[in-house]
Amino acid sequence: MPNMLISLAHFCDKHGPRVLLGTQFAQDGDALLLPDYPTETFCDSCSMHFPSEDTSSRSMRTHLNSMYYVSTNYPSVRYQLTSSVIRHMFSEETMSYDSTPFTFFDQAKGLNLVMGFKLPDTDARGDERRYALLLTIDSSDHASSMKILAKHWEFITSGFKKIIDYIKQRRETEVRRNFAKNSSGDFTPMGGGYLKGNKYKVPRNLSYLTNDDLLFVRLHKWNTFMLDVLNTNE
Repeated sequence: MPNMLISLAHFCDKHGPRVLLGTQFAQDGDALLLPDYPTETFCDSCSMHFPSEDTSSRSMRTHLNSMYYVSTNYPSVRYQLTSSVIRHMFSEETMSYDSTPFTFFDQAKGLNLVMGFKLPDTDARGDERRYALLLTIDSSDHASSMKILAKHWEFITSGFKKIIDYIKQRRETEVRRNFAKNSSGDFTPMGGGYLKGNKYKVPRNLSYLTNDDLLFVRLHKWNTFMLDVLNTNE
């Protein structure tokens, strides 16, 4: 059984390509945890958000069908692999942000299925923030990896699209809410940001942009469901 990882990635204005959340599985859940990591290298845009004020816990874990599914902002076991993958995909000229899936493979990065999307935000460079969901099959065996991907293509792409549509719908609702609240002032949901210099751009967490404190909990649960299906129906 190849190692598989579902990640939510973001191109941070300050730090470049970053993993927002990576979900992995193993029989030993503790092996996937990293008790501490250099949080000073993460801004609000490239960090997970927890609904509790207690942020000492930096992971979410679910035990299901004899496996532990763990989501972290810093996937310790495969962070180097995931970082290499997202740097590659965000630099690809073929990368699109309309939720169109594309795949790439090499011996070092394994087989990857990526679906990118954008969210409007006047506090971001270019008035938008770029994200991507990706499934990584960490195997040098291209043929067996492609069999898994082909077998579950509809399940994976439709699952990713549901997540993306939920995030985009939440963001659209929040933009409209802010516009209504500030309609008497100079606030515009899409315009005006280009008049600001980049020094005025501020990091915004995805949970803030969607007004959903439970967003990363939802992502963990959905990633766990998808990985469990792939794991048990390989």
